[in-house]
Amino acid sequence: MNDLSDYVRHEFTGRASTLPARATVGFWSYFVNGSPGTDVTAPTPYTPCAVSAQEAIECLRMLALERLIGRQHQPHQLIEAGLTALVLGVETESLPLLAGLCRTDHESAEELFAQVLAELGLPETLPDDDTDVPWQAARWELVRWWLRLIVNGSLAPGAGGDVITYEGWGALARPRCLQPLVDTVDAYNAWDAVQDRTRERAIVTEAERLLAGPWPPPE
Repeated sequence: MNDLSDYVRHEFTGRASTLPARATVGFWSYFVNGSPGTDVTAPTPYTPCAVSAQEAIECLRMLALERLIGRQHQPHQLIEAGLTALVLGVETESLPLLAGLCRTDHESAEELFAQVLAELGLPETLPDDDTDVPWQAARWELVRWWLRLIVNGSLAPGAGGDVITYEGWGALARPRCLQPLVDTVDAYNAWDAVQDRTRERAIVTEAERLLAGPWPPPE
């Protein structure tokens, strides 16, 4: 559907526009394909992906790293990560409280999330900010995580590529090792990404190449 009138036409007459549907609102475009001009400082639009307690804890730690560099989260993202961890057998006193929050209690998500992190001892595992580039080690860890999310389908290639370009490549003083990925993302954004699955796949392929090598990648 292209707009409200197109929806009404389809719903009540069975006929819809012959024009291809497209996202026109920046917020939703970010979630659909990470198209250029969207807000890359918005919460990272990923879905939790873990099949073991260890992976669920790693997800919680990555969310903590995102907070460390100043990225915000939607309350439901923290709750979903907590629920995933709980289902996979992670045990802390506050985890059931976080996982069980209803919509009317979302304002408690940040506090409970911080409690879960403390109970798991995760704050002590986070890197210090002791380099010329702000949060350099944290950003490299996050770039690798975002690449993994792109590869396993938990984060749309366009949106993930935009986040890596902004929070990784740009914030890390544009390392040459990430330039091929950034160029691939730029090529993706220059076209109608919804219909160009070849360029979308190219981002995934470049993510796989980076993950297959040493980390951080050598310059």
